[in-house]
Amino acid sequence: MGIADERTKAELGFSFVMNSLTLRTPFGRARAAANRPFLPGAEAALEKELDRVEALMSALRGRGRETGAIAALFREMKDISAVVAEDGPEILSVAELFEVKNFLIQLEKLAGICRGAGSALPEAFVPESMGTLLDLLDPEGWRLAAFYIYDSFSEKLAALRRKKKSLRLALQKLQKLEKDRLKERCGISLTQKLEHTVARTDKEGLDRAERTRELHVSYEDYTSVTFTLRGNDETAGLQREAEDLQELIEAEETAVQKALTEKIREESAVFARNMRRIGELDFTLAKAGYAAENGCTRPKILRGHVMRIKGGRYLPLEKVLRGSGKAYRPIDLRLAGGVTCVTGANMGGKTVAIKLAGLTALLAQHGFFAPCVTAELGLSSSVHLLIGDSQDMRKGLSSFGGEIEGLRNILRNSGERALILIDEIAGSTNPAEGYALTKSLVRYLAKRPYIAVLTTHFDNAAEGERVVNLRVRGLAGADFVQLAEELESAGDGLRADVVAKYMDYRLEPAEGCGESPRDALNIARILGLEKDIIEGAEKILKQ
Repeated sequence: MGIADERTKAELGFSFVMNSLTLRTPFGRARAAANRPFLPGAEAALEKELDRVEALMSALRGRGRETGAIAALFREMKDISAVVAEDGPEILSVAELFEVKNFLIQLEKLAGICRGAGSALPEAFVPESMGTLLDLLDPEGWRLAAFYIYDSFSEKLAALRRKKKSLRLALQKLQKLEKDRLKERCGISLTQKLEHTVARTDKEGLDRAERTRELHVSYEDYTSVTFTLRGNDETAGLQREAEDLQELIEAEETAVQKALTEKIREESAVFARNMRRIGELDFTLAKAGYAAENGCTRPKILRGHVMRIKGGRYLPLEKVLRGSGKAYRPIDLRLAGGVTCVTGANMGGKTVAIKLAGLTALLAQHGFFAPCVTAELGLSSSVHLLIGDSQDMRKGLSSFGGEIEGLRNILRNSGERALILIDEIAGSTNPAEGYALTKSLVRYLAKRPYIAVLTTHFDNAAEGERVVNLRVRGLAGADFVQLAEELESAGDGLRADVVAKYMDYRLEPAEGCGESPRDALNIARILGLEKDIIEGAEKILKQ
């Protein structure tokens, strides 16, 4: 059962995180694709999953050599599940037997690393031993990434091959005698393949070869003619005997392949378990690596439906800011049952705040560490996100119509302990109706067993019981003198970036139900909008 639809996962950044994981095996990728969230009631199971991530991080911390060795093995692993399945091919080909043997060699090496005294990993990741089967496929014990149907697989096969070798030597001896006689008697030299090629321009040589009864034409083109040693009754007899032996050899090799296939088939369940273990190790390693690289910490799982985030970072935005050399300012969030309204101007980070809440919930409930200094949360039954500018307009609805259809679907599909995130509802309709609709929605959600977070421009929409009003600090506390100096030296295309650098995305309680700060006008002013328009807007606000 899913916790959120694919669009919500993409909008909140969960798909961004999943696509950023370094997965090296087909089993790890299959495990990641099949990953399911832990829902309310599964707190103990989630704790065990987080234990495994933590244990893996601890076991491999400072052990780059072992981690690198595991990664190298993982990159070589192929998916042989169809080959070793109980209902797989009746007789495996030599190429398929090679793949099985190579997989078993890699498995043996992986088990050795996992069980190493200095880097013992949790038992859940350690492959089961399949050394007996590997010894069967590698009777010489060389542990080389190669496969051949060795004589040691079958005494009968070994005897047939010895006899064929003896026949081949006898045949070669006879052919050498014929070759020497031909050179001595006719002056004709044969190659190792018992061939003699004559250019068509060599009339004398061509005539001599054609008159030699021991030779026959095997190939010719417009430049030359190739002759081959015809052989005699004795050599022909040896050749027929060798061909008959080859048929017996091939039949015995097939019997060996069938016997090996049956032995492999007997271990199909062990193969399946080991592939699952490899997938778990690969996926958990990827999660642990991502947590370490991005400064994520283990979330504390609570029984109640609350969320407390300290020093939270929205990873997709942080990556963008880092790429442009800008610092990300972490934010704190405290959410509980009821409604939390977040106000503030555009560019102020309201959308980032609700996306951080949703991403943290999705990551924690899928067994990931969270991008926070600390995170405490209870499990949600579902996570819903409504963002006006991302609505699907294919049905011909207006922007507002799309929002309302999305809201209706969310409310109809939200059960107890849902996490509902709504960004700027009714922002695209007329202000009076938009304000009324937003305020009524807040009252409705406050009576439901949800955690609901709404961002809005409407002042005084957040009031009543189980309603918290927060606002983004925005440009509060900004050094406007310094800001003005930077704006003056910045090009037109960089002015918005300069403003964004001074934005404070942290949240603070709004006093009572007071008005939100006038950052919209401040932003318009410092970005150079005409003074008359700014002053006119201020007069209208006072009215």
